[in-house]
Amino acid sequence: MQPQNTDTAPRIGGSLHTLPRRPKSDDSAPAPTRSLMTLPRRWPDEGISSPIELGPPATGSRDPDQLLATRLATAPGLVRAGASRWDDARTPIHPLSLESAYADPLLLRDLGIRGARFARDLDVDVVVGAETAGVPLAAAISLAGGLPFAFVRKPGYRGHEIDEPPVRGAEVAGRRVLLVDDAISSGTAVERFTASLVGAGAEVVGVFVLVDMREVADRVTSVAAALPTESVSTYLEVLDLATANGILDPAVHKLSVDAIVNKWTKDDPRWDLLPVAA
Repeated sequence: MQPQNTDTAPRIGGSLHTLPRRPKSDDSAPAPTRSLMTLPRRWPDEGISSPIELGPPATGSRDPDQLLATRLATAPGLVRAGASRWDDARTPIHPLSLESAYADPLLLRDLGIRGARFARDLDVDVVVGAETAGVPLAAAISLAGGLPFAFVRKPGYRGHEIDEPPVRGAEVAGRRVLLVDDAISSGTAVERFTASLVGAGAEVVGVFVLVDMREVADRVTSVAAALPTESVSTYLEVLDLATANGILDPAVHKLSVDAIVNKWTKDDPRWDLLPVAA
């Protein structure tokens, strides 16, 4: 009678998970370990890990990029009804909580794959996340594309070191970099981050964001207008998709788009209609 194998993986969250094992040619050699959170890769001694396959999206009844935009717009907590404020301006709904897109690991992975396709098209050397909201997305793009990762500090940042460099991570001097952030609107932040990267010797060849809000911005900087920019969605599309999927009431959506596009003044009486519509 063959003895039973009693090797089991550690219990995680109360359930038993079996870790993948590599066949051993030498029983005395320890098996390499793998994180449960990593995507399938080669074993460490079998060569450098390869990036995720970035071939053409699978065909289907719906555009994969449109499906990704829908998943983004419907991420729990990303779109929230209710009048609010952004700096000194009134807003018909709460500002988008784009960090909510990072809560779902599968969504974050697929957002990274989407950004990695753009990075490949631009022949990027380094993916650079803008502090702070661009950092998780840039890391996902780096993993998906097998590209070096760095992040750029907010302009004016003062750390614990004297003359702390504005860019941390991979070397960017003399390299083509993709700047990654959660959103772009007037482009002021993109302009400042780009200046920091150029000061470090980088060539900024493009910008990737979750949501492009330039269509509703009062103005757009020349740098933000000139740089090749790609997004998962636009601001108005996010509101459309949120409404189509039951997150926003159609009446609230109609008033919100009107307020955003036509720039309601602070004392416009239509602001009083939003609570009623909600």
